[in-house]
Amino acid sequence: MNKRVLVVDDESDVRDLMVNVLDDAGYETEQLSGATDIIEQTVRFNPALIMLDITMPIVDGLEALRLLKSDPRTETIPVIMASAQARREVMIKSRDRGAADFVVKPWDEGEVEWRVAQILGPTSEEQVA
Repeated sequence: MNKRVLVVDDESDVRDLMVNVLDDAGYETEQLSGATDIIEQTVRFNPALIMLDITMPIVDGLEALRLLKSDPRTETIPVIMASAQARREVMIKSRDRGAADFVVKPWDEGEVEWRVAQILGPTSEEQVA
């Protein structure tokens, strides 16, 4: 079963931390520092899930989500949006555009792992524990 997660965030420290948490949980990860070529990179990596930051330069996360959900090659991939903007309207926009879930930064490592597992199911390491 595909346990690949694509992490898209323009902040390298946040991206690295999220990748470390997911790698330690047994997911295979790849990271992008922006969403300018999100469709091509998604098709190439073929993730089962995308963790997508909202506030990024050039192409923000909401626009990237719109692009992902409008392309037949990527429209069914679940997306968890991440943002320091905990405003209700941002969460509603994310859901309205097709996000599977939303996590508020700064996030707890266990919360991120739990939210991913809710969508993808546990990894083999989690099943043993």
